[in-house]
Amino acid sequence: MKIIFTFILLIFTTGLFAQQHACALVKQRHMQSLMEHEKRTSNLSSLTSHELKYDVKFVHLMLNLERTNKDIQGGVKTVATVTASAMDTFMCLLHQNHTIDSIRFNGTLMGFVRKDSAIKVTPATPIPNGQSFTVSVYYHGTAPVGGSAIGSGFDNGTDWGNQATWSLSEAIVAYHWWPCKQILTDKIDSSWVFITTDSTNKVGSNGLLSNVVVVGNQKRYEWKNNHMINYYLISVAVSDYEEYKLYAKPQYLGNDSILIQNYVYNNMYNSQYWLGPGNFKALIDSIVPVINFYCKTYGMYPFYKQKYGHSMAPFGGGMEHQTMTTLGYFDYYVDAHELGHQWWGDNVTCKSWGDIFMNESFAVYSEILTSQYVDPASFTSKVIGAQSSAMSQLGGSIYFTGSDTLNSTRIFDSRLTYDKGGAVIHTLRFVTNNDSLWFQTLRGFQTLHKNSTASVIDFMNYYHAQTSIDPTQFFNQWYYGEGYPTFNVTWNFIGNTAIIKSIQTTSTPSSVPVFITPIEYKIKRVNAADTVIRVMHTNSTEMYTIPALSGSITSIVIDPNNWLINRIYGPPYQDTTLTLPAGIIVNKINNYQLVISPNPSNGIFNFKMNNYFQNNYSLTDISGKIILKGTCLESNNIDISDKANGIYMLQIKDKQNKLLDTRKLIKE
Repeated sequence: MKIIFTFILLIFTTGLFAQQHACALVKQRHMQSLMEHEKRTSNLSSLTSHELKYDVKFVHLMLNLERTNKDIQGGVKTVATVTASAMDTFMCLLHQNHTIDSIRFNGTLMGFVRKDSAIKVTPATPIPNGQSFTVSVYYHGTAPVGGSAIGSGFDNGTDWGNQATWSLSEAIVAYHWWPCKQILTDKIDSSWVFITTDSTNKVGSNGLLSNVVVVGNQKRYEWKNNHMINYYLISVAVSDYEEYKLYAKPQYLGNDSILIQNYVYNNMYNSQYWLGPGNFKALIDSIVPVINFYCKTYGMYPFYKQKYGHSMAPFGGGMEHQTMTTLGYFDYYVDAHELGHQWWGDNVTCKSWGDIFMNESFAVYSEILTSQYVDPASFTSKVIGAQSSAMSQLGGSIYFTGSDTLNSTRIFDSRLTYDKGGAVIHTLRFVTNNDSLWFQTLRGFQTLHKNSTASVIDFMNYYHAQTSIDPTQFFNQWYYGEGYPTFNVTWNFIGNTAIIKSIQTTSTPSSVPVFITPIEYKIKRVNAADTVIRVMHTNSTEMYTIPALSGSITSIVIDPNNWLINRIYGPPYQDTTLTLPAGIIVNKINNYQLVISPNPSNGIFNFKMNNYFQNNYSLTDISGKIILKGTCLESNNIDISDKANGIYMLQIKDKQNKLLDTRKLIKE
């Protein structure tokens, strides 16, 4: 009866998550703990500065945990290297709920000073720059409630009838359960998590399960991770799980495969909810095509030599612990979101909590891509859902700073960080207007920043360097700015020329008076195929003429492919009085298509275009120096076989010198 009730409740709450991301909900619970942490450490600046003097290389958690309580006992060894000129004091954080039994520094038993959650150890002589040292902290206690890290990460059997204990340390509550340094930019080179527990339990964690050792009536699960990892991604999950394994085989691995290791509740395994229609087993199995797709899109799964997997825990949502997501239930898009984090958040981690866009916005964008390429029936609703959420209020910026970087409600804001952020990345792809270049940029960014942290500015700079498109204006509008545009469009058809008039207003004009953006219009005609044109909306009022259209226009659709966060002021209608009055800027559209092949090449390229009349082209090297220029023909040959290998930029301009298109040519 309890299992049935829980399942019904789960279905109900899953419906609610359509309005707010499950990932956001669970992470917002940390707000109280974050504020408590800020209050406690506000007067510890002289102490916390000690954390900046060393680089963590390795941590080894050796703990005793059970599924039946929140008690923790054991020790944590930290190996680090001094990065300052010298380090006279070692400092880390451990919640004051825990009693410290002893601390050893380089094997020597040491005294220590403790103030609230801050622990200081002073070695006999300062440790010089570049020298490694080892600190082992032995402790016991009951994890505090709040922030989910063990203290709140415990359930005494209300979910599926299973008891469970688990960790959830994001954003800054890892110190609730293990002594650590909580600075994002110091990724830990490798980590081991050894958990001793009752023999009826299983323990999920990061990396590979290297061994399970029998210790009397207990077992020790030995998880070893040899990849760089951020402090908040180290995890444990303890329950009487059943294990379910499967494998993914991305095309780039040849005969190799990726282990997908899942720990699911004992009482749920092999039940009707595991095997029945719409079952959890089928949802787990569906992660295989998604991980294969992400490998193709973002580059090989960063931890493919270890595993990916899930550990169930009784909370509403998911947490992207490196190589083993912790989640409360299986849902296709929750699973896709947390898997996307393995690239965006785990392989490349936000440089500060103010850069959470790099984690959560890209995870939502991963959902959008999944819907387009793996679950296409859901694509339109997925994109529109994110855009509608972003527009559910008039203002609000993705960007935040100051005290909000310690406010989980703001960091993990479902509307702004998740939905608006994901929708804005979708728009940036549209601005790029070259899918090959776009996905190459995403893969390149992952390669450049792997095993490290990155900021939004880092991404902007890399995008600019790779695409030669300056994203400053785009980010000023969509990331730093607030609101969204509304378009009021009328049209007329005179002879064989269409006239489109578009008036843009914005929801927060004090922030963004006009969104300068490309936009598409679909022209529907009788006795002729639909035509999609792409234009720039630069001024509040724009007028466009599209010549040489056959047939008769029946209607016009604004942004037919849902690239922009925008509203439409009523359906566009024909205004037979619409002409071209003096003083209004007119954009003449040469509805052309540009095809370049081969690209990359050994230096000889061909580009073809229709409606090429009176257009010109120029080719520049990476420094901006013009290499070639000429007048566009229907078929054009470019020969730079005598030039150095590298990237060259092809620009197409009309007779008024207005830029129509930019493409990257790669000579190799």
